[in-house]
Amino acid sequence: ELAFLVDSSEKATMPLFERQREFVLHFSTRLMQLQVSGWRMRYSSTVSVEHNFRDWQDIDVFHSRVEAMSYIGQGTYSAFAISNATRLFTRETSPSSLRAALLLTDGVDHPRSPSAVTAAADAKNHNIRMFVIGLSGSTRDEQDSGRLRSIASAPPQQHLFSLTDPQLDDKLFRELVSV
Repeated sequence: ELAFLVDSSEKATMPLFERQREFVLHFSTRLMQLQVSGWRMRYSSTVSVEHNFRDWQDIDVFHSRVEAMSYIGQGTYSAFAISNATRLFTRETSPSSLRAALLLTDGVDHPRSPSAVTAAADAKNHNIRMFVIGLSGSTRDEQDSGRLRSIASAPPQQHLFSLTDPQLDDKLFRELVSV
């Protein structure tokens, strides 16, 4: 089971939001060879579950919902996205299923956001593999980079990626196949 957590905050900007949408469309098609069911949500200061596990029908329905996804704007609250994903995984999937969440993020949460690291620790305690995909090629500073590594499952070098990496699909696919 795979969840795409798409950053729809104002810092992600509309072009980055579109790039994330393109990634979800392309990568979900590739994942179909693994017979994965998935869902996606977009997050900002609110979380919107756009397609959940129970609604899974086929890749075409999933793609139509991804294409209809709209940009929210406002602040980044990654903890809300991770917590909602954890709740959906525990409610809608078997405890024995392979669970993975792909958090796409600009790396900077709103100052009033709860801790994304704490939310990720809870997700990991529910056997959810956390993959983090940064929206830019470089993190803003060492603190942001450290936080993203803390959100990602261990070892972080296998769970932390960049949306700007031309080999992202291949690297991420290899890691998901090895789960």
